[in-house]
Amino acid sequence: VAALIQIEFDMVGNWATRRGIPYTSFPDLSARPEVRKLIDEEIRRINDQALARVEQVRRFDFFTKELHQDDGELTATQKVRRKNIFEKYAAQIEALYQKKEQAA
Repeated sequence: VAALIQIEFDMVGNWATRRGIPYTSFPDLSARPEVRKLIDEEIRRINDQALARVEQVRRFDFFTKELHQDDGELTATQKVRRKNIFEKYAAQIEALYQKKEQAA
């Protein structure tokens, strides 16, 4: 299983600020190695505690921007428009399946 993850900007931003990790924007914060490590640790914890082996996330990457209704990525009720995401981020999704190794 591979996943594209959108960080919760306010929550992760507060986490980064408390740790003195500088950032200027959503793309900057999501690109920080400390954030990748945080999310990797959370994925590992959930994999170990809640998911069967075949359900476990093995690879992940981040959206480089917040998903938005105006971009056709979310519905009015904030549900993900999966078809639009698949089309818009096809190269990033394909790259997840091409990676040989990524911890998660």
